[in-house]
Amino acid sequence: RVVRKEWRWNFVGNANGSWHRSSLIDGVDRRGGAEALGGVLVLTHTFDDPVHGMLLSEYRSVLSRSSFTLAPPGVHLDSYRVVEALEAGSIPIVTCDSYFDHAYSQGHPLPCVEEWEWGAVERAMEEAEGMDGYSCDVQRWFEAFKETTRESIH
Repeated sequence: RVVRKEWRWNFVGNANGSWHRSSLIDGVDRRGGAEALGGVLVLTHTFDDPVHGMLLSEYRSVLSRSSFTLAPPGVHLDSYRVVEALEAGSIPIVTCDSYFDHAYSQGHPLPCVEEWEWGAVERAMEEAEGMDGYSCDVQRWFEAFKETTRESIH
């Protein structure tokens, strides 16, 4: 199963003109906000800035205290958020796209959504939560992925 943490999910970032992110943020707001949905939503303007964003140490803390990290596309389909979440022991939810099969290997275990509306995100989390040993499977896959990547570089 998925390891239960202080927060079920998190999203740290901004809308960046991304309709995916705007849809997600609007859906959370329409359902009473992040806390009502068991998560944490931190809207930032810049990275590692205590005035307009979030310090790196706070960001890492949010990731490590969340079962899932939502990774909707911003300017690009992928972001550092996916690997940062995995390093922190949080399971990233990504967009269902063949890009991730190429970037992270065919058959990667990351949950995905076609659209970033809240119902789809909720279903992806529920499906992952219903699978025995899922958190361990994701972490084993990630360790193997990192080793394969290291070997391909050397």
